[in-house]
Amino acid sequence: MTPILLIWLGLVGLGLLGVLLYWELVIAEGAHLGPRVVVPLYDRIAHRYDADVKKFDPQTESEILGLPLATELVAVNAPRVLDVACGTGRTARALLREVAFDGTIVSADLGRRMLMVGRATCAPWPGRVAWVQAAACPLPFPADAFDCVTCLEALEFLPDPRAALAECVRVLKPGGLLVITNRIGWQAHLLFGKTFSAAALRRLLADLGLEHIRLEAWTTDYDLAWARKSWISRD
Repeated sequence: MTPILLIWLGLVGLGLLGVLLYWELVIAEGAHLGPRVVVPLYDRIAHRYDADVKKFDPQTESEILGLPLATELVAVNAPRVLDVACGTGRTARALLREVAFDGTIVSADLGRRMLMVGRATCAPWPGRVAWVQAAACPLPFPADAFDCVTCLEALEFLPDPRAALAECVRVLKPGGLLVITNRIGWQAHLLFGKTFSAAALRRLLADLGLEHIRLEAWTTDYDLAWARKSWISRD
């Protein structure tokens, strides 16, 4: 094998490695590399995540998240909400801005800096949010503990999305509300083994004992799935 061919093969290899790294670290955001990679990636940008990365707008958040969720919970007296993989506390802020919501939120995430930013942004609502540094699977909460469990724009970055969903259902009260996102669009196809078709997600949620399942268009990259935990135990 000639030196020129060896150099050419080496360059091709480096190019392929660069493409692979870009796909995994930028497009897939470390989804296949586990929490030891995903958590530091997010913690590194925690201070600018809301404003520069997600560009959250309070009015938009009220329209697409806070108001619909508060409306679903309005019949529950002082509902307890768990936000799994909460990041900087998006769900907490969206709910607490709604006058109709009189409950409390437990925000759980593995990212220490993400939780620190979330705690600071929720300072206007003292005593309404608890911050817990914890993995999504297993969740450090007893069964049937929450009136609502959410997991937004995070399921595909968890080590085992199916097991995480099972944990969300376990800690949900009978009749309680589960609200999750489902990744869509061309990038979803590159997150191998981490995303679901709409039909597959419906089947999975039904298998986990959920009823009244509905999927609706939400954002460019996500659908929003709503479901209720059955009142009838499968044990």
